[in-house]
Parts: sequence; C-alpha cells; structure tokens
Amino acid sequence: MKGILRGHWPFLIVLVSGLVLRVLTMAAYYPAFWFQGDSGAYLKASGHLAPGNGPNTLGYPLFLAIFRPFGSLALVSAVQHLLGLGLAVLIYVFLRRRGLPGWLAVLGATPTLLDGHQITLEHYLLGEAVFTVLLTASIIMLLWNDRPTWLMCAGAAALLTGAVLTRTVGLGICALVLLYLVIRRAGLKQVLAFGLTVLVLMLGYLTWSKATNGHFALSTAQGRYLYARTAIVADCSKLDLTDEQRPLCPREPLDQRPERPDWYLWVSPVLKDYGPERDDIPGGFAKAVITQQPLDYAGSVLSDLGKYLLPGQQNYGPSMNCLSSWWLMPADLRDTVAKEDRCKPLLADGSSFANEPSPSQVEPSALREFLSWYSKHVQTPHTALGIAVLLGLFALVFRVRRGRWRDGLDAALLVGTGLALMAVAVATSMYEPRYGVPSITLMAVGATLAVHRLRGASARAESPELEKV
Repeated sequence: MKGILRGHWPFLIVLVSGLVLRVLTMAAYYPAFWFQGDSGAYLKASGHLAPGNGPNTLGYPLFLAIFRPFGSLALVSAVQHLLGLGLAVLIYVFLRRRGLPGWLAVLGATPTLLDGHQITLEHYLLGEAVFTVLLTASIIMLLWNDRPTWLMCAGAAALLTGAVLTRTVGLGICALVLLYLVIRRAGLKQVLAFGLTVLVLMLGYLTWSKATNGHFALSTAQGRYLYARTAIVADCSKLDLTDEQRPLCPREPLDQRPERPDWYLWVSPVLKDYGPERDDIPGGFAKAVITQQPLDYAGSVLSDLGKYLLPGQQNYGPSMNCLSSWWLMPADLRDTVAKEDRCKPLLADGSSFANEPSPSQVEPSALREFLSWYSKHVQTPHTALGIAVLLGLFALVFRVRRGRWRDGLDAALLVGTGLALMAVAVATSMYEPRYGVPSITLMAVGATLAVHRLRGASARAESPELEKV
C-alpha cells in the first residue's frame, strides 16, 4: 500500500477529488438529471426492448433495463458516475503501461475526472456516459499490447459495436479503427477478427430492425436529422428537386434561418407529415443540398466544428445559450417558466422509470451554488482540444524514424477518433456542447501520448547514445 501511495499519489489525489465531486452531485441533485424528450424516450424503450424506431438505438435502453427491476434512477446515475471513475483509472494504468511519466499520465486522465461537463453528463439519463466508456475502452483494448491478439480485436469490436448502438455517431469509427489495424500491420487474423465481429453484430441488429419495424437501418429518423442540418443553408431557387422534395423547402429567407438546426425537427411545421415510414424523402432533400450546394454545406459544417476547437466561440444567440445551459448544474432548481422554455436541467422522478419529472421546488443551497460555479468554470478549454489535434498530427509525422513511431500512430488514432465524432455530429445533426464531451476523454489521452512520443523523439535526437538503444 505504501508503494502505491508513494508512486501514484498525484493520481490518487485527482481520483479522490473526482469521487468527492460526484458524491456531492448525487447529494445536491438526487436522483438524476432529466433531459426533456430524450430521457423519457430512453426509459420507455428500456421497458420494451426492440430495435430503435426513431432517433435512438438499443444500447442505452438495454443499459437502463438492467436497473429497471430495482426501480431506482439514483442507482443509474450512481453507476454512471462509477463508470466515469473506472474509465479514468483505466486511462491512467494504460498510459503508465505505455511508459508515460506519472505527471503526464495524470494529465491524460484529469479531464475525465474533473471536467464539469463530464460530471454533469454522467448525472443525466442520457447515453453519453455509457458511450464514452464503451468507445474509449474499445480503443484502449486495441492499443494495450504492442501487437493485439485476434481475441482482443474481437473484444474491441464488440465494445465498439455496443458504442455504435448507443450513439450512431460512432459508426464511422469502425472504418477508422479498421484502417489503423491495416496501417499498423496488426495481422490478417486481427483485421478479420475485428471486421467480421463488427459486421456480424451490426447485420444481426439491422436484420432484427427490418423484421421488427420494416427498416434495415440503425435509426428511422436519420433522414429528418440530416434534413434539419441542411435546411439551414438550403437555397431552393438553385436546387433541382423532385415533386416530393419541393414541399420541404424552408419557408424562412436564408438570412432569417434559425440558429439551431433542430428547430426544423421540433418547431417547423414542414416535417409534420414525414414520419418514420417517409424518412427517405427528407433524407433525399438533404442529399440534394449536399451534392448541389457542397460549399455552403461544407462551410456550415466547418463553422460548427470550429466551435469545438477554437477559442472565442462562446458568443451564441439566445437559443444556443439556452441549450448550453442544460449541460451546467443549476444553482436554482425551481421552475419559473414552462417546461418547453426551460434552460436548465430537470430532476428525474426517483420513484419511477415511467413518469415525467414533476416540477421541482428545491431552493438554492451553498452546495448547489458551488457545483453550479464549478460546472461553469472548470471545463476543458476549446483551445486545448485544438492543440490536441495539432499534437496528434505532429507526433505522427515528426522524426518518423526516431523514437517509438507507434506512439504517434496511436495518438493520431485517439485524437482522430475524437475529431471524427465531432465532425460527424455537426455534419449529420448540429453543433451541441453535449455531443463534443465524449471527444474530450479520447483527445486528452491521445494528446498525452503525442507529447510522450515527441519528448522521446527529441531526446533521441539530442543523445546519440539513446539512438543505439
């Protein structure tokens, strides 16, 4: 025990700090945060497990179903907090195993433990916390040994498929990881084990979806979400549309389009006649915008991607500020406006897996004041994520023949995965602070690996003796 304390006490301090913050969150906001719409849909789906018939897939409802017999939503949020702590321990052990000094390994795990957005999302009845754990654990499993076995590749594929079925934004990561295994020359058995496991599990789910709701798709709302993303820039005077697609033209002039694309999902009357069975029509409209207005669409996507990675990106309009406030812990839980106009978390009803939360009348306290301040001010800076991207790229190309180039490739995979999640989110849906939180964990681990690689390469360049080692 003394050896553990002596060698790892900085990490233990940060770990205990993360634990205390989570215990305080549980005490201040018992039993869990509730996000209007999504939380209720997940809980309802957990009682009738089936392939997603809407925007949500099976992963998170299946996770919730494990706890349904206990009837406690507090147990769900507590386990999600424990998963966050466990993931941080895994990250630290992995980085030390890879030879990183203690201070650098602690730095790689700190965002997962202390970032205010991370802790807030762990307390929500939403899939992000589970998604982050599944995805990060999958990649760490692949990177654990110098050469992964085919069993480890199959296990990583199973975890990654679970992540995809929790949030479909992870689907493209399967191809990214497969490409990594090929470049890494992991071996034919390893590549096949990973690829076939993903293929079999995904085909099984899609076949089940086809048999259950008639759609061979992960979601029956992909077309509508993509429509909302493209409606912001759609110029129907320039588009060649079919007679079915033409009624979907936005009614607002281009310079008066809403700030949030999801306005077209929940407020605009244009989509009211397009249910799951007609999802291909708004999807076709979206594809027409992408192919016929590629620069406008790309510019919109890049602008939103920059909000995750560049400094000075907090000057949003009222609707985006309201959405961002949902991911901060509130000092005052009392309802002062109608639920649909609310800009802060709701508290779940801890006694039921089915009921919508009742209005909260909990007054501010010193503890909630502190947690509100903490969640607002202790966040991973946007600039740090942008620097992580540069570090991942630089570590990959800097002095390729010096040091452990594998560290650079692994760093690029982790950072690239985080960047890909952000890019796919804004390309298929919208900029949303919540969607970028899983990337923080991945990019922090990747950035510390990149720094380790760059330090090692520089040391070998300065010390010819090390070059012979």
